[in-house]
Amino acid sequence: MAAPLLRPYQRRVFLPLCRGLLTVRHEQFTLLMPRQSGKNQLAATIVTALLLAHARRGGSIVICAPTFRPQAAISLERTRAILEPAARRAGLQPQFDEHRIRCGNAEAVFLSASGHAQVAGHTASIALLADEAQDIDPDWFDRQFRPMAASTGAPALLFGTPWDGDSLLERAIARNAGRTAAGLPLHYSVSWQEVARDVPIYGQYVERERQRLGAHNPLYLSQYELIASRTSARLLSAEALARIEGSHTLLEGPRPGERYVAGLNPAGTGPDATVLAIGRIQPGRRLELVAFETWQGADLAGFAPRIAGIAARWGLERLAIDATGLGQPLAAALEPHLGRALLPVAFSQQTKSALGWELIAACETGRLALPSPSGGEPALLQCWEELRACRRSLRIGGILHWEAPAGQHDDFVAALALALHAAGALPQERTARGRRS
Repeated sequence: MAAPLLRPYQRRVFLPLCRGLLTVRHEQFTLLMPRQSGKNQLAATIVTALLLAHARRGGSIVICAPTFRPQAAISLERTRAILEPAARRAGLQPQFDEHRIRCGNAEAVFLSASGHAQVAGHTASIALLADEAQDIDPDWFDRQFRPMAASTGAPALLFGTPWDGDSLLERAIARNAGRTAAGLPLHYSVSWQEVARDVPIYGQYVERERQRLGAHNPLYLSQYELIASRTSARLLSAEALARIEGSHTLLEGPRPGERYVAGLNPAGTGPDATVLAIGRIQPGRRLELVAFETWQGADLAGFAPRIAGIAARWGLERLAIDATGLGQPLAAALEPHLGRALLPVAFSQQTKSALGWELIAACETGRLALPSPSGGEPALLQCWEELRACRRSLRIGGILHWEAPAGQHDDFVAALALALHAAGALPQERTARGRRS
């Protein structure tokens, strides 16, 4: 058996899961493991054990993941690496193709669980495994994958990390709470602390992630503490908002020797505001917001020279702009003025999500600071109001959706997120070194 290749924390769950998948029918097992803790290796070892156990009598395993490339393809390659030497020791010669592994009379099929994938016609007679199950649409899984085991009673194993409390994986965990089958628990969990006891360097990695993301960041909580976040909540917690209140004030203009970046959220002639947020780079890549320029109902045609003039006055090293919709022609018009300093960002579900996660992490870790709202400047008060009001919701695939409540605005929030993106795009400062004589 391949179990000796596993670390102690992996063996602790491997043995009962293998026993359950080999002996229990019509049940669903669940497993939570933190990110980068060897989940794929464990899953590949489980598939190897099941294939070897069924090599003579035959049968099929279906393994699905949110995408075929890279996720399911990586699972196949991990399984191949573990199965080949184990099969040779058993006198077997496994066969491999792009989606399938055969070992004797048993086979494992690796599929995408994307809603666009063609997966009909497969049968799971040995087991059904779902990797990163929190990122698989529950309705799609129930329609396309559960029927694969309907006529065989094959058990299922869903594994991954928590997300919003209502994912496919978390629904299964809720059903498994306190339940057993054949004397075996149906749910298993491995904490990062348990991993760190066997692999001390992993504990150091988690600590760095906590510092990078912030201890209350939904991503950190989900991926390492195995704690789900609420489906809908404030984009920024009260603690994060308190953390970004700085002691500096807004500036009328640039100061000698300081470095500045900006984020531009174009709005046009509608009710939203065009906002330019200017930030000062401090040691440790901390960004201090020092100025806002706002225009209500601005006609963006011919607006580029005005923005270019502000960029020149402040010596902006980077300016990130929302280059979708109304922002696309403005970004194109700014390019001759700003050249490499211009960072067009095409807003999409994925890019807006990434900006939101970047904003949360910066607030949670103290890498963003705004002047106190007690100063009373209208633009600053509006910024704080939008930050307090902005809402988030979590979606399948690790997507963070954020927007203002109905009837309110998030123009300043978007400009801040773009300014942070601009700061992150700056090259590292070089340390000057004198020549040796």
